[in-house]
Amino acid sequence: MAKTIVAMLFALTAMRASTADAFPYSDFFTPANPQHLGLTLFASAIGAESRYAATHEGFQLEQTLNPYIGVVGRVSGYQNYQGAGWDNPLTPHPRTRPRNLGVFMGGLDLLPFQGTSLAILGGRDVGDSNGARIEGDFSSWILLHSRHPINLSFTGDHFYNNGQSSGAIDVRVVMSSWREVTWLLGAGGQLWSNSSLTNLQKEFGPDLGLFFRQWNLSVDFQAGYGNSHGYATIAISHHFSWDEL
Repeated sequence: MAKTIVAMLFALTAMRASTADAFPYSDFFTPANPQHLGLTLFASAIGAESRYAATHEGFQLEQTLNPYIGVVGRVSGYQNYQGAGWDNPLTPHPRTRPRNLGVFMGGLDLLPFQGTSLAILGGRDVGDSNGARIEGDFSSWILLHSRHPINLSFTGDHFYNNGQSSGAIDVRVVMSSWREVTWLLGAGGQLWSNSSLTNLQKEFGPDLGLFFRQWNLSVDFQAGYGNSHGYATIAISHHFSWDEL
């Protein structure tokens, strides 16, 4: 998964550099002007028939350093109600009660050019999971200034508490953009594996995304089928941003 992210980032950077008139990243050591402070509040839930159910919420702070690098800090909480799924850092356990854990992570957000970012984070769980974890979050907009931009995103995680690696990938197209809301349609899914699984586990399905401009609010739905049988997810995020003069 890490090789996939690096390959995509390298290819996109190479395409950008080949079309740039000036030497790329010549202003790397120049502070961002203006600098930005961002705050994102998020919550999500997943259910997979009778096999897996979990919720997840928290906040993330982002601060730019220069035009190409920012620092990221994230605090989140997980509630695992049953089963084992793609984003589960827990070892197998009886289904006697919800398992709760907090996650503290920090790292860098690489911004090679407009519309593309790669955040590399590391941190640790507390609570019912107490292991370290690492994460990479890649997102890129293709044909950004066209009528129907395309977004490619990929998240990869490794949980040291149970040795599981997982990833989520989405490809979505802006179908329409109105004054009040932007609609995105596409497809995506999840992959996961650990030493106790004989085969790579996977699930895929269609995506629907809504971005409400007035509130800077995103709502995303996905439903599909895979090794956990039928599943559905919902994710909500609200972003705030401030310029620092």
